[in-house]
Parts: sequence; C-alpha cells; structure tokens
Amino acid sequence: MNMIKLVGPIFVALGISVFLATDLVALAADAPKPPSVDVLLKRLGYSDEDKAALLSGEIIATDLKRTRDDQLIAAVALQLNAPLATLAENARSGLNIAGDEDVLAFGKLTEKGGREEFADARYTEADSEEIQRLIALAADGTFNLSKEEAGILSAAMNGVDAKDPSAADKASSAYQAILAGRHQAYLEKGLNGIASYEAGDRLEPAEQLRAVYEQTKPFMDTFFPAFGKALGNFPDKQISDISNSFYWIKRNVEGRPTFILAHQMVQSGEGFVVLSQRQYFVGHTYQSLQVVAVALPTEKGSAVFYANSAYTDKITGFFNGLAQSIGQSRTKDDLTEYFEHVRENYTD
Repeated sequence: MNMIKLVGPIFVALGISVFLATDLVALAADAPKPPSVDVLLKRLGYSDEDKAALLSGEIIATDLKRTRDDQLIAAVALQLNAPLATLAENARSGLNIAGDEDVLAFGKLTEKGGREEFADARYTEADSEEIQRLIALAADGTFNLSKEEAGILSAAMNGVDAKDPSAADKASSAYQAILAGRHQAYLEKGLNGIASYEAGDRLEPAEQLRAVYEQTKPFMDTFFPAFGKALGNFPDKQISDISNSFYWIKRNVEGRPTFILAHQMVQSGEGFVVLSQRQYFVGHTYQSLQVVAVALPTEKGSAVFYANSAYTDKITGFFNGLAQSIGQSRTKDDLTEYFEHVRENYTD
C-alpha cells in the first residue's frame, strides 16, 4: 500500500472579553515571540548540515516521534520565494487546496452548516468502481463510517446496479447527508462531535486528534499559546485574529475517490504565520490527519516548517514495526514530492 500521500495541503466567535487600549499594549508586550529558524530546526531534530541544506534551497524531511502505533508523523522544512503575507492570504483563501494535484473537487463550507452546501460533493459515472464498493458495503474497513451512516448508505444503495446511470446520484445523495451530519456535529461540539468508525474494530478519530493535539501542545504553549488554545477549545473561546475555514474535499487516495472534511485555522502576526489543518472526517484508507505548519521570514522569502501526522489502522498488528517503517519512509517521500510541486508555484 502506498502510504498514502498522507499529506494535507499547505497554507491553506469573537472573544467576549473587551480590553482597554492600555491593556492591549501590555498584552502585546507580554505576548510570546515566535521561534527563530534556528530554534525551530533544533526542536524538530534537524542538524547544522540540514540547516545549510535548507538555506541552499533543499527540501529537508525528517521523522518525528510517534506517540501511538497507528500514527505516521513526519516533518519537512523548505524555503519559499514568497513573503509571509502571501502565504497567509493563500491559506485563508483556500488556494492551497485548489493547487493540490490529487484534489478532484472541493468546496468551502460555512459555520452555519446545511446539506445544501454539499450539492457539488458528488460521485460521477467515472467512480463506478467506488460505487460498486458502496453497494457491497461491509464493516471491513473499506469505508470509514459509523453504524448509523453505514445504514444510510445501505438503504440508499439497496438493489442499485453500479452501471445504472442513477447510481452515482443515489450514492451522492446518501453521502451528502453523511457529510452534512458530520460537519454539523463538528461545528457544534468539535472533537466531541466526531462519531467513531465501525470497521470490524471500532476506530476513534477524535481520540487520534486529541493525541496529536497533546503532542503539539508544549510547542504551542511556548510560542503560539492563543492559537493552541483556540485549536484545543474549538468551537468555544475563539478569537477574532485566528481565521477558521471549513472545506469538503474530494481527493484521490490510493487510486480511489474519497471525501474529506477539513478545518483550517490560520493566524499571522509580526514575523510569523501559523496554520493548523485538521481532517476530522476521511472516507477511507486513513482515519484522520493533523497538519501544523509555521512560516518564518528569511532573506529569500519564507522558511516553512510543516509537520504532518496521519492515523491509520493499516500499520498496526503483528508486522506493525515494518509497516510503520515503510509508512514513515513513504510519508516523507510524499511530503517532499508535494512540496517540490508547491515550490514551483512560488518560483519567479
């Protein structure tokens, strides 16, 4: 199994407290400063040789420490020929998602939710093999679905022939209902609203995402505490200078179309951009994904540090050590390939 292209796209509620202007000045003076390039390289385990390679234009990938057997986690560092303001704007506008070669279609969602927002999230006649899998649906890990969601699809596809021209419409309608329900639950309850997957064994994407949040928390607490708290508290206690964007994404994963729900947060300030992308629903192959990225200014543009943590039960079990090793290697390779493409978009 190609592991997986488990990469998320790059840069891509107001608080109720009211402060006097003098309080804001004091808070700005006390706010933590973003890390330097040297500090971030060290925290990610890069060597002096890696720093030299980064500054000379290479893309440097490294493994990060796993905290669970089902986790694949790696980081890349690279320079982009773009100022921080451009990266921040591209992330907030979703241009990063549009530029992902594996994205087949996507749409931006609102914080109101509603099934009508998923009207373009559709299977097509070209997806007939995937539709056949939906018709033959079983709790075997082919799809990530709750028991209730599997019931919705089974009822919709009962007696349907994958070759029937209406099959794609029936599959799309049922799946849109699932996506809308997942999105609404996440908007209302955050991680607490993420239902488990029934795939033979019960899989818990919410617990996976909590685990990686705890893994990143010391870094966030040190350098970006407001951002870390907003991520951990979502949907509560959000602040105005951190943007929240939501997307449905139809993406090619392992040669199969899959629908993904993603929550992207971006904050920019003096000398930094920080981004989180949380994939809180993934249709198959892996269960969840969390990206944390930081961009810092350099003489040639911006240095981007990008940590990618994906969770999949495909690397657990008797041969998990070998599977994890292969998965880590392929994740680094996929990240490097992805950012080679990204960098081309920022070349003069």
